[in-house]
Amino acid sequence: LVEQENGDFGQTIARQLLFSHYQYALYSKLQDSADETIAAIAAKAIKEVEYHVDHSNQWMLRLGLGTEESHRRISAGVYYMWPYLEELFEDLELHKELAAKDIAVLPSTLRDEALGRITEVLEKSNVEIPQVKPARSSQRTGRFSEQRGYILAEMQSLARQHPGATW
Repeated sequence: LVEQENGDFGQTIARQLLFSHYQYALYSKLQDSADETIAAIAAKAIKEVEYHVDHSNQWMLRLGLGTEESHRRISAGVYYMWPYLEELFEDLELHKELAAKDIAVLPSTLRDEALGRITEVLEKSNVEIPQVKPARSSQRTGRFSEQRGYILAEMQSLARQHPGATW
């Protein structure tokens, strides 16, 4: 396997596997949303997500059951991405408000279904489920590390220097 510009192929497939199974669980539930627009979007989106689920499942099987090197890389990719999985199931205040109105679902209610499907694929691929502590990046709440402040300041100064610019 060849390294990609944005990281190892194993990480890319692992990320796709975890997120597509989360999306599948989410859109499956959002089809029953009290908001007709959200329900309609979810019904259309689930078809696309099914493709992503199948794509990542097939690559997991190929890499996990393939060569020693492909197994090592996909295992490393899963190990790298796994700590971020729990963050997808974190209930924020907005989720609670929308779930109370039957517009959305609590992410925590998707955990068992998504993890069950992910676990099944990993077992079939002979890839171990990592035993690591969940990461807490706080990105979903908009709280970022100090390092991101420099990027934000640079982007804001750019916008001030060139008002109305588009890119």
